[in-house]
Amino acid sequence: MGVHSVQIQAESGAVEHSMDPSRIFVYFGYVMAAIFEVLGILVLFFLPANLHVSDKFRVMFGIILLLYGFYRFFSLRIKQRQIENEERQFR
Repeated sequence: MGVHSVQIQAESGAVEHSMDPSRIFVYFGYVMAAIFEVLGILVLFFLPANLHVSDKFRVMFGIILLLYGFYRFFSLRIKQRQIENEERQFR
């Protein structure tokens, strides 16, 4: 009953919830930025000692991952604000 009632509501137009396909890429971008930041933190502070990686390399690689995560986040956010501003201008 639950599945059919949802389909009937969607077919009748009572519930209209469409997802813009470009929004999926935006969410994916934010998730990837978060993954890079978490990996950077893991490499900097929680890398197992049995991997035998020098401290200089560990710190350098962790900082690069963190910076890349921040870069992805802020560049995506700036791009989204530009798109939102353009949409407001054309309304």
